[in-house]
Amino acid sequence: MAPTAVSVEEWLAEITAQARSSQSRVFSVSVPVNHPEIAVHAHEQLLSAAIEGIEGQGWNLESMSTYGSAASVYDSHPRFWALLVFRTVLQGRV
Repeated sequence: MAPTAVSVEEWLAEITAQARSSQSRVFSVSVPVNHPEIAVHAHEQLLSAAIEGIEGQGWNLESMSTYGSAASVYDSHPRFWALLVFRTVLQGRV
């Protein structure tokens, strides 16, 4: 789910709820990054909010990588995304 379809606050609440209810040991989410010059220049506020919200549910950020492709300068959709991969720190998860 991308924050462009709903408000950023709703999107963050949704991914946090998904992290809270996940029964696996690994949780991942893609964070859209709107038109940076290069993929590693992701919007820090959105990434930070996503990481803080998910880590608040008992997960540790294991890795972050960026992916995407160059698009037209006039394209209003994200070209790049940050893939955040978390591992559980809670013993009860299967």
